Amino acid sequence: MAQTVKTKAKRTGKSGYHHGDLRSALIKAGLEIIEELGPKHLTIREVARRAGVSHAAPYRHFKDKNELITTVVERGFELLATTMDEELEAAGDDPLARFAGSGRAYFDFGVKYPAYYRVMFSGDLLNPEGGKSLQHTSSAAFEHIKDTLAKCQELGIIPEGDPVLQAVWIVSTVHGFISLVNDNRISDLVGDRYSDEDIQAYMMTAIYAGLVGS
Repeated sequence: MAQTVKTKAKRTGKSGYHHGDLRSALIKAGLEIIEELGPKHLTIREVARRAGVSHAAPYRHFKDKNELITTVVERGFELLATTMDEELEAAGDDPLARFAGSGRAYFDFGVKYPAYYRVMFSGDLLNPEGGKSLQHTSSAAFEHIKDTLAKCQELGIIPEGDPVLQAVWIVSTVHGFISLVNDNRISDLVGDRYSDEDIQAYMMTAIYAGLVGS
């Protein structure tokens, strides 16, 4: 539970810090830095400045920057899992619909939460201990996709193959698209001829066609 941190510091950032909710304010400030400047610019000092507190205040909640980053990454993967679970629940028991739902969830999360997405997949930000602690959390979305592919193979919807390699291929393809969207590069490539949604729909169709033809 977050502790109430008494401080006379005035609010200097955009995080909207209120007494008693400093932990959330620090995380929000961290996400703002990641979104505006990139993950490598995340520092405890800048997080404190944006939250409007003293430089020492964040250490009441995080022992160092690595712990702050780990917390942000954990929340990001939890949010991705929730997004994916919602799509899978809406898909019901149809394995093909669940496959499509997993893809939509991954696309939608990456584009809707670019700051979370950037830090979640910036492996060079965490020290080895931090990265190891997130291995189970970060694999959940991948396991969703892999298991759905394996089920589709069992039912004869797609040909037999290694679902691990197939999942890696799909995640790599989707990850590349999300990175282009979040870096505002899609319009550089295609202008205004296609929307992000048009390309997303095409990619899902192409991925399925590639699986069926594999």
